[in-house]
Amino acid sequence: MKTIAKRILPTLFLTLTIGLSFAQKGVEDGSKYGHGEDSIRCIMNLSLYREYVKQDNYNLSIKPWKIVYTECPKASKYIYIDGIKMIEDAIQKEQDEAKKEILVDSMMRIYDKRIKYYGQKGYVLGKKGTDYIKYSKNTSENMEVGYNWLKEAIQLQQKEIGPGELVTFMNASKFLFSANKISAGQVVEDYGFVSDIVDKILINGKKGSIERAKDICDKIFESSGAASCEDLIPFYANKYEVNAEDVEFLTKATDLLRSTKCTESDLFYKMTKKLNELDPNAELAYEVAKLSSKKEKFQEASKYFHQAIELQDDIIEKAKYYLELGDVSRKMGNYETAKKYALKSAELNPESGYPYLLLGNIYAAGNKTCGEKEFEHKAIYWAAVDQFIKAKQVDPELTDEANNFIEAYSPHFPNQEDAFFEGYNNGDTYTIGCWINETTTVRTTK
Repeated sequence: MKTIAKRILPTLFLTLTIGLSFAQKGVEDGSKYGHGEDSIRCIMNLSLYREYVKQDNYNLSIKPWKIVYTECPKASKYIYIDGIKMIEDAIQKEQDEAKKEILVDSMMRIYDKRIKYYGQKGYVLGKKGTDYIKYSKNTSENMEVGYNWLKEAIQLQQKEIGPGELVTFMNASKFLFSANKISAGQVVEDYGFVSDIVDKILINGKKGSIERAKDICDKIFESSGAASCEDLIPFYANKYEVNAEDVEFLTKATDLLRSTKCTESDLFYKMTKKLNELDPNAELAYEVAKLSSKKEKFQEASKYFHQAIELQDDIIEKAKYYLELGDVSRKMGNYETAKKYALKSAELNPESGYPYLLLGNIYAAGNKTCGEKEFEHKAIYWAAVDQFIKAKQVDPELTDEANNFIEAYSPHFPNQEDAFFEGYNNGDTYTIGCWINETTTVRTTK
């Protein structure tokens, strides 16, 4: 009997919903139940259908529900809540696509009628748009209708919108972009719109499901194909003009540009510097230092490395910052200063061989600054190679890299003849003065 009822239900509900617009009476005087016999009929059927719904007996609840729906639409908000529940059940059981389409249309009219009599337009539009996308045919036309309803719902609801509506909206945006119905720029705008709403919700302390929705929306956007630097840069450039002092905006914008690998732009550099100015921390200062160095703005890079070092508490991280500051100083030709920073890095992280790789390169780069004769300049390569040897002794994982440097610089050693005329033989001890101040061993080329 239950099986027969399940088969009958979609068809029965379909028959009733087709006639809703033609049979609808309403309450002309605007009262809740009507008057006289009409009010008794309304109250009786309201109670009857609700009792059946509580028992999940939708087959018996449909007829009294239809009477209440058409004759006293202001009697209770549950008319629409239960109506959606029943018609959703019918849609899920209906196999005929044409009949399912009629049911979906009827569902939308229930949502519209709820708005008419009970307001809450933003909330109801969100449910309407979500259900339309869920149950209508998967076409770009239908997706666009649902997308527009959801967009209006989010605009109206703002931080009161549900996470499901946000996720469905972003999925619709991605779908419409893939169907060439909206531009990549529009998807970027939609994502920015959703992100702003999510941020407002999180600021108010609501987490849990909204945080999961945020992660899902991020993934939808990143996989949409619309997250290109070509579209993101102008989008955020315009926003930056009016949000340059907004830490929240700058954080969100730089996070997105970073995640989409749009860090080469001048805009990202500008926004990251501004964010570091407004809300500095060691990691951000380090990032600005790296960006400055990449742009060969070495003076700026040095300034930000110093800031990062000052703000950083972690010793190993600080050692890394000193190492890169030393390399920037090397590039600026400040070899003695570069050596000081390399040694500081080695002091903070004695298990790292990288400071010695850097020292070797500092010595090689500054070889013309120590001594006056060509022999003295070439002798500095001995000290450089000593550092490369030390690097692989401290950290065997650097062996290949160290050997490459040794192979590159060893041919620049003084030859046997030059060493002989200076009074040195292979294996002798040799002291390099000035800022290098190293004692090394004589090694010659043929």
